[in-house]
Amino acid sequence: MSRKKITISVIGLVIIIIAGYIAMMWFSDDRTYNRELNKARDAVAVQDWQTAKQHYQASRKVRVSIENRTASEQLDYLARADKAIKQQSWESAKSLYQRAIDTNGGVPLLEKAAKTNQRIVNAEQDAGKYKASVSSLEKSLDKKDKDLNDVKKQMSDTNASVQAVQDSANKAVADANAAADKANATADSANKQAQDAQKNNKSDEHKDNHKDDNKDK
Repeated sequence: MSRKKITISVIGLVIIIIAGYIAMMWFSDDRTYNRELNKARDAVAVQDWQTAKQHYQASRKVRVSIENRTASEQLDYLARADKAIKQQSWESAKSLYQRAIDTNGGVPLLEKAAKTNQRIVNAEQDAGKYKASVSSLEKSLDKKDKDLNDVKKQMSDTNASVQAVQDSANKAVADANAAADKANATADSANKQAQDAQKNNKSDEHKDNHKDDNKDK
């Protein structure tokens, strides 16, 4: 074999080795890229934003794509919105979810998560308003019950006072009637005594007159 053929063969072998290495590296990187993307998507499914961001960043080190480039921005909005929810800052949370939805070239999976959470926030906000209304109504009813009980107590006290006055008046009438009966009885007794006295006087006068008549005879 000539030196020229040997050189060509060696060069061809080197090219094959390099191409194989490149193909192997590309295949390995592709597997790593897809693995990191799948892990990131799994984390998004359970709304673990921090873990999702780590895997998106790892996939970006292998290969830059629209998904891993915009995901970080959306994940920041989602994480901040969660903090706003913990502080019950509903309007701020809804605004941050909307920014995640409106991100240019945003990841559809993250947009869907933002929309879902935005609906949950709206429901929580409406529930909070409903609870506040119910609480206000309950306080109003409690106040009405208290006012009604106060009125009932006042009526009870008034009735008791009226009853006491009525009992006192009845007693005064009864005492007056008793005093009148006693006075009538006393007057009757006095009249009787006077009548008896008159009868006695008349009887004495008759006796005296009879004696005088006998003397004259």
